[in-house]
Amino acid sequence: MDADSHGGLRRRLRRPLPERTSEVMRELAEGDGDRVTFREILTRLRHRAFGFTLLIFALPCCLPMPPGIPTVCGVALVIIALNLIAARQRLWLPKAIADKSVARADLKRTVDRLTPYLAKLEKICRPRLGIVTEPVGKILIGIVILALGIIMILPIPFLGNMPPGAAASLIAIGMTERDGLIVLLGAAVSVIAIVAASVATQVAVVAIIDFFAT
Repeated sequence: MDADSHGGLRRRLRRPLPERTSEVMRELAEGDGDRVTFREILTRLRHRAFGFTLLIFALPCCLPMPPGIPTVCGVALVIIALNLIAARQRLWLPKAIADKSVARADLKRTVDRLTPYLAKLEKICRPRLGIVTEPVGKILIGIVILALGIIMILPIPFLGNMPPGAAASLIAIGMTERDGLIVLLGAAVSVIAIVAASVATQVAVVAIIDFFAT
């Protein structure tokens, strides 16, 4: 091994371990200023921006939500998916979304509530199956997220937002922690979500036809 190789190895060994997402969010919540914009959050999250932003919009849809919220979340998922399919290095969000701000106090309350659960997930997750979270894998992930986002936008009955919300959340966690196994698990749940949405839509259409036929 030559001197350059030894130098490169030493530099890699000296490189600090990346912060966990829970630590990054805690620092954001305890920062200066009364408000923080989504642009600031994305800048601070760096390589976690795609996964974490996806998680922000997917998590609410894991629970029954009033009409309108799943549609907004679905639109956000479609935007994130298009970023992934385009193989962008940095997440682009429309200015109207990126410049929106939240009160730091509200962010702190949210972080305090979610951090214990996120920390538990971080203990399970670890970087593995890197090919899944590399550029080619991200394009395929983007296609899956695009399908989930479209499902959320559609007015599918019988809590139709919950299966895609759960699938997108799993994928988001896997992307955030660079855990390809969790991403693949989320992709498998996505298949179930797509099938469930198809069945729910078919049942609703048949019910409508029967109603008007009688």
